[in-house]
Amino acid sequence: MNNAPEIDLYCERMTSAWFDEPLGLISNVAFLIAAFQLARHPGNRRPHWVLIALLICIGVGSGLFHAFATRLTLLLDVIPIQLFILAAIWILLRLHLLRTHVQSGLILIGFMGASVLMPTGALNGSLGYVPAWVMLVILALAHPIGPARQWLVTAVAVFPVSLAFRTADLPVCQVWPYGTHFIWHVLNAYVLYCVIRATQTGVAANDIPLGGSEISAYTSDEEKERTP
Repeated sequence: MNNAPEIDLYCERMTSAWFDEPLGLISNVAFLIAAFQLARHPGNRRPHWVLIALLICIGVGSGLFHAFATRLTLLLDVIPIQLFILAAIWILLRLHLLRTHVQSGLILIGFMGASVLMPTGALNGSLGYVPAWVMLVILALAHPIGPARQWLVTAVAVFPVSLAFRTADLPVCQVWPYGTHFIWHVLNAYVLYCVIRATQTGVAANDIPLGGSEISAYTSDEEKERTP
């Protein structure tokens, strides 16, 4: 007989069995599919590979947590997500919006401060993602008009929908025992895909390490094709 799970956050979880959240576990394949598609982009540079690697870690970490709901696997689930958010904000600020190290650092500090102040348990934990959505809105509005901005706008539009399914997971438990958390996984994978695609619509002239002191000009894919 299975014992009670160490951590029980979602509708599907009833016992400590590793396959007690089948949809929550399997749906993490969406992150890996997204990472595979993004990895095929011919113009990937170091910042893009960092985001793709973090996307893979999100899929694996979340999969482990939904298979083994323990405190350790919870960290493997949460940490890659937070690192992805911070890395994506930094890359968009530095390489797309051409903010300085100081400006980007101050914005990141403000973002982290706002995230810490959010109530952790509100709306089934979904309220903690609101600062990330607000930051995404700001980045989309600040970005020059073009393909990259369109990818960010798409992410802005889909993110609240995915959060709604994350929030609805426990309330719908009585009528749908599988919950809706797995839909959050699929839609969120698409949101992160859109964010990385936004960074891929410009290709740096040289590899640029995260936090590097040089900013190389980005050339859009469309402009590159028109260049003789």
